[in-house]
Amino acid sequence: QDDFGVFRTADLMKEGFMKLDELKDRLNYASITDKSDCFNTARIEALELDNLMATALSTAHCADTRTESRGAHARYDYPDRDDKNWLKHSVYLPECERILFREVNMTPKHMDPIPVKERDH
Repeated sequence: QDDFGVFRTADLMKEGFMKLDELKDRLNYASITDKSDCFNTARIEALELDNLMATALSTAHCADTRTESRGAHARYDYPDRDDKNWLKHSVYLPECERILFREVNMTPKHMDPIPVKERDH
C-alpha cells in the first residue's frame, strides 16, 4: 500500500522493490512443521503466502512499467493518461520476469463498444 498503492512514483516503487526482494528471500527459507495430509491449515496458509508473493511481484512490476495515470492508477511522475502508448493490458511472466502486452478488445460481439475517453472530474 505504501510503495505500490493507487498513488505512486518511481522512487516509492524502487523502495518497494527492495522490500519485496527481502520478503521474497525470506520466503525461500519458510517451512511448515505440520506434514499431515488431513485438514492441514499450515500447508494452505503457506500456499496462500506463496500466491500472495507472486501476485505482489506481478502487480509491482506492471505498476512500475506503466508510465501514465489511468483510472485508479495514479502516478505523480506521469500525471496524464496516455491512450496512444498504454491502451493495452499488461501480462507479467514470473518465470522470466518479463512483461508482455495484449491489445484491448475494442469490438465486443454482443454489445456496442464503449468509446474511450478521459474521465470527467
